[in-house]
Amino acid sequence: MTARNPYATLSEYKSFKVGRGQTATTDATDDVVIDGFLEAASRYIDDKTARWFYPRIETRYYSTPESGNELLFDADLLAITTLLNGDATSIASTEYNLLPKNDTPKYGLKIKGSSSVVWEADSNSNTDYVIALTGIFGFHNHYVDGWKVGSTLAEDLDVSELGFDMASGALFSAGQIIKVDNEICLASSVASNTVTVIERAANGSTAATHSSGATVHYWQPMETARNAVLETAVNAYRRRAGQSQGGTETITGAGVVITPRDIPAMAEEFIRSYRRLV
Repeated sequence: MTARNPYATLSEYKSFKVGRGQTATTDATDDVVIDGFLEAASRYIDDKTARWFYPRIETRYYSTPESGNELLFDADLLAITTLLNGDATSIASTEYNLLPKNDTPKYGLKIKGSSSVVWEADSNSNTDYVIALTGIFGFHNHYVDGWKVGSTLAEDLDVSELGFDMASGALFSAGQIIKVDNEICLASSVASNTVTVIERAANGSTAATHSSGATVHYWQPMETARNAVLETAVNAYRRRAGQSQGGTETITGAGVVITPRDIPAMAEEFIRSYRRLV
């Protein structure tokens, strides 16, 4: 499994087909092709919505607001790690409210009326891109359900080990995004209670040591995003086999291609609903 940040896994694809009365392939070569379709469909949705629906750790920089106490973001925010004012002083989470208050993702923050914090320039009186916000960026309409508890580590991990021994591997599968403490990794295979990852420190996170007993989470994409990707991947796979949805036989070569005719109504509706307008 080499797909990165897909919104559906190979096992979900096969269950999806079987649930609709179709036969799931058992050919290992086809598995590689399907992985490619799942990743390509996921990135197609990202591109068309101008968003991403997986967690990515970034530091983004903003200019000091010209007036008022609100700071608007240029990407969907799921959680803040640190917020540094223009003078490099830390602003505590108790000093602001994220906007909207009760939903995710967040589009901005507002300094509380009771706070003494004001937006500052840097030491050179510069106000351009001097506010540094580090956090988890991405889109999930119910972030509290985004990270699911999968298991706990059954061993200590150094900063480079790729095989994670778990207390139980039952809830993990290839293609998942997993998180141990604050480090994000991408699962490539699961054998019994051992999860092997493609790489450490994925999606902007930092490699770290982890202690036995640490909780391991896996990312649960939005159901609508997963279904849109599954429908698209099934269409693309069928077209590769000469079963075009438009009635024209088209067989692709070895490369993975997603075209507009592969995009089913469910995926088109998802893109329309979640397209970023600003």
